[in-house]
Amino acid sequence: MAQVGGKQSWSELRPANLDDAKALVRLKIALAREAEHMIFDVRDRGELLRRTTAELNAAVAGERGIFVLQRIGDLVGYIDVRSVCIEGAAEFASFNLAIRTRWQGRGLGASLVKSAEEWVRRRGLLFLIFHVAVRNDRAFAFYERLGYTVCGDVVAANKESGVIGDYYAMGRMLDADAEEDALA
Repeated sequence: MAQVGGKQSWSELRPANLDDAKALVRLKIALAREAEHMIFDVRDRGELLRRTTAELNAAVAGERGIFVLQRIGDLVGYIDVRSVCIEGAAEFASFNLAIRTRWQGRGLGASLVKSAEEWVRRRGLLFLIFHVAVRNDRAFAFYERLGYTVCGDVVAANKESGVIGDYYAMGRMLDADAEEDALA
């Protein structure tokens, strides 16, 4: 557990647990309404709860890391990180990050990304890679400030894969960070 939010800490950053399922569903529904670049299928609330519960079960089992930001009983943001296999290589991890609009710009996203990076390092994974909507200038600048760069071609919209809009593949090699720290 960590307090985040500056001198007047108001929010708790913590690993999600099974008791968070309904609150995480409510957060995803709110994010689907207010975030232009987030894609959640929230039409079938029962299916969304089943999918979210399965994700939380995987997190409890250590197969993925889900960290939440909680403010006075409400979840205001989360990050979901998991290992992925890319072109046969298993040293990658990817994440989804979302924070309610009114809580953005307060350093909360950076705290969530740091939690994801720590989760990735503990598993001995080398790369953290994810997609950012081409039109999402704010997110692109945020990730650049955290040291992430474009590391692949733009992923084009594809109805068959479910990708809506064009996305940059962004990422960073985390093992290099540990080496730089050791040399300092």
